[in-house]
Amino acid sequence: MGKILFYISTFLFFGFTIFSEDTRLLEREVTVKAENERLDDFLNRLSQEIGGVFSYSPSAIDISQRITGEFNDKSCREILEEVFQGKIRYKQKGNYIILSPAPPSDKEITVSGYLVDENSGERIRNATVYDPITLKSSTTDEFGFFEIAVKNPTKENLELIINQERYTDTLLIDQKQSSFKRFFLKRETAETLTKPMKDFLQWAKESIGVKNSKNVKDTLARKFQFSIVPFVGTNQKLSGSVVNDYSINLFGGYSAGTNKLELGGLFNLDRGQVSGAQLAGLVNQVGGSVKGVQLAGLANVNLDSLSGFQGAGLTNFTLRGIRGVQASPLLNVSGGNMDGFQASALINYTHKNAKGVQAGILGNISGGYVEGFQFGLFNYADSVNGASIGLLSFVRKGYHTLEIGADEIYPINIGLRTGTRGFYNILSAGIRPEKADSITWSFGYGIGTSPRLGKKTYLNFELNTSQMNKGNVLTTNLINRAYLGLDYQLAKGVAIYGGPSFNIRIFDSSYNDHPETFGYFTPRVFGRKTFESTNLGQEIWWGFRAGIRFF
Repeated sequence: MGKILFYISTFLFFGFTIFSEDTRLLEREVTVKAENERLDDFLNRLSQEIGGVFSYSPSAIDISQRITGEFNDKSCREILEEVFQGKIRYKQKGNYIILSPAPPSDKEITVSGYLVDENSGERIRNATVYDPITLKSSTTDEFGFFEIAVKNPTKENLELIINQERYTDTLLIDQKQSSFKRFFLKRETAETLTKPMKDFLQWAKESIGVKNSKNVKDTLARKFQFSIVPFVGTNQKLSGSVVNDYSINLFGGYSAGTNKLELGGLFNLDRGQVSGAQLAGLVNQVGGSVKGVQLAGLANVNLDSLSGFQGAGLTNFTLRGIRGVQASPLLNVSGGNMDGFQASALINYTHKNAKGVQAGILGNISGGYVEGFQFGLFNYADSVNGASIGLLSFVRKGYHTLEIGADEIYPINIGLRTGTRGFYNILSAGIRPEKADSITWSFGYGIGTSPRLGKKTYLNFELNTSQMNKGNVLTTNLINRAYLGLDYQLAKGVAIYGGPSFNIRIFDSSYNDHPETFGYFTPRVFGRKTFESTNLGQEIWWGFRAGIRFF
């Protein structure tokens, strides 16, 4: 039984200790009265009221001074300020409040207090209080308390700016001595709906520096700044509200913008506009527009527009339009219009209109019209005034036809054309029904152009290659064709076509079971050759094509 009581008492003791340490003794509100009472006696009574212990040296504090006053529903901090008139500093450590003399007022003063809503009486948390000259700043805590130390005070009044999402004010402080008071602020009548930050700083949204950036609406300016990491530098915790001409970031920095040059060992983060040049070892992110050159080892991310050059080791992203050049090996993205040049080893994407050139080895995408050229294996656009050149291009408002026709080899040919009349891709297939066990068939790919000759007449010039097979695909048997013909529109969505073709067959001469090239019509074949070094054979002839097209 004794052991159980011991464990319970130990648990309660440590629990009380932890609770006491977690509780802000200085913020406990109490009601006490004193009439000509010695300071040490008054502090003993006050310590009992707040549940803590005052620690001080009797030689440093005049404990014999007399205290007279009535303190109703005031925090311990406010009571100490009224008693000592700013001549004593205090801080909580565990369950103790340590009192020590303040520095002489000619060397340093402290401005502190509570920010309180004028109407509701509620304390205002997460407000930024700063000196616009020295950029010294403080952010109010959960009790609305702030504190700023001013070294070497002058005779002039100190101006402090207060900013919070719903409050803005200016304080004029007498610098002759330290001061503490409650500052009552009036909420702005025209409240604005604040949007969440559009960038990847969500990890730091509760930090003091980012709160300052949200609170401080004024734009501060500096010629030069140096930082090690965000908020650790010459602009201190107000760096997110300062626009710099020159900015050097050892590892990374965070600012309101840059006018001329910004260098970052790893990253640069700018809330606003960047002009000139911005270079980072890994990432640049800009919340405003970029005018100039932006280079990054991995990625550039702009949440507005770009006018200039953007180059990255992996990807470039601009939320709005670009006027200039984007170059990267992986991906270029323009969320608006593109006027210039996009070059990527993989994909270029423009959400709206593209004017200029998109060159991506894998592909290019434009959500609007393209005025210029697309070069890539796969291309997509809404409409094109120019050409989309690649393995397969699809233009939503472009040239799309399905044809059924015949030539000297196959009585049935089916072809799909997609792209623009300036340049289109052709997917084709042919079949020759036979009585044999295996049918003769082919599949092929080609490119073509179709300029207008008259109101209903178009010229077709096409290059096509197809693999001719009997049953399975077993060996090389290519029919390479150049076609020049006419396309006449009978009605909307219906046309007939026809014209001559020049054909070269390249086949495996060591294989003896090729299908017969011609089944129902045999043209004159010339230019038969065999290349023994490569086991390839050649045949040349003139042929024809004709049929009907839809769409």
